[in-house]
Amino acid sequence: MNTVEFLMAALRADATPDAWFRLAEAAAFDWDDLAVTALALGLAPLLHHRLEGWGQPLPHAPAQAKLAFARQVEVARHTARQAQLAEALAALPVTPIVLKGAYLAECVYPAPGLRPMNDIDLLFPPESLPAVTAALAGLGYGGKDKPAEFGPGITKHTSTFKRAGGPAATPNPYLSARGSHMIEPHRSLEESWFGLRCDLTPGMWARSQPITLAGQPARALSAADNLLHLAVHLTFHLIQGSPSFVQLADISTYVQRVPVPWDDLLARARDRHAAGLAYAGLRLGQQVLGAPVPPEVLAALAAASPARVRRAAEGLSLAQVMRRTQQAPLHSVRQRLQRGVADRAETARWARSPAEALRIWWTLVDVTRTDTWRMTVGAKS
Repeated sequence: MNTVEFLMAALRADATPDAWFRLAEAAAFDWDDLAVTALALGLAPLLHHRLEGWGQPLPHAPAQAKLAFARQVEVARHTARQAQLAEALAALPVTPIVLKGAYLAECVYPAPGLRPMNDIDLLFPPESLPAVTAALAGLGYGGKDKPAEFGPGITKHTSTFKRAGGPAATPNPYLSARGSHMIEPHRSLEESWFGLRCDLTPGMWARSQPITLAGQPARALSAADNLLHLAVHLTFHLIQGSPSFVQLADISTYVQRVPVPWDDLLARARDRHAAGLAYAGLRLGQQVLGAPVPPEVLAALAAASPARVRRAAEGLSLAQVMRRTQQAPLHSVRQRLQRGVADRAETARWARSPAEALRIWWTLVDVTRTDTWRMTVGAKS
């Protein structure tokens, strides 16, 4: 068992302190390495909370101090994010659906400061986005646009907003101590990556629920829609090679703390052709963190999945998560080209049909739309 496996063992839904500390004693784990790994993966606050609940800190004081400091920093960021979110919600012309971390940190996780994030994701009706942009500008946010037709083809949001003069993001979002978060106004819940698409948006607004968040009116996805979105989003994170361990913890925490109408989730997964992607995320959460997903739900999702997507889902493992999310940075055009081919190959494994796989590979052939081409042309101009 390596350090990441040992960390996951502590965070499992069925973990017990006696079993975990016996495991540590038998394997003579490096406690400092455990703390550093938890920090790098964005799980240090959650590990600190687990140990606190057990009433048993790490037996190595410097490692325990690292976890405690990470928790303190995240609690401070949580407080700052509440103020930032309250200000934004009060100024926005329409009430958005608060998505992912900003919702989970406030309404699902059991204590403040357990869910690190860099962005505040808000879903708006597309027609309201010009007014939303104006409202954010009035609060001092500057927008950065990237058209959906370029790069990997992300369509759910094409702009990010941050306050002028704010500190730059770190390469690892979970090691950033900055207080201000970027705001990403979403126009849809369509996950898209190099031609692979899954749109969960239809019906989401009608089923969403009014809530109060940071003292302001907001909306939240229904329980089934929220978990379906988290599962599909996790799978896309893995396809993209993006940090995924916090998203994995989201699924485990959500299933433990929120009553999920599983029949609704299954119906919506089938309706949106998302069964295979949801199966991948929920299955991984169950295997790695012991998320209490009913076996019959996993079986139903597997049965509703195209064979090639089911194979891809069942090939996921903790080791593969590490390989996908801990890739080396790119320093040359040649490395970018090699990564581009590898990214399309990984994405095509999740295609529901040969036609969808062809669409994915076409994004490599249509070079004028790639980030590498634009970067190269820009460097020469």
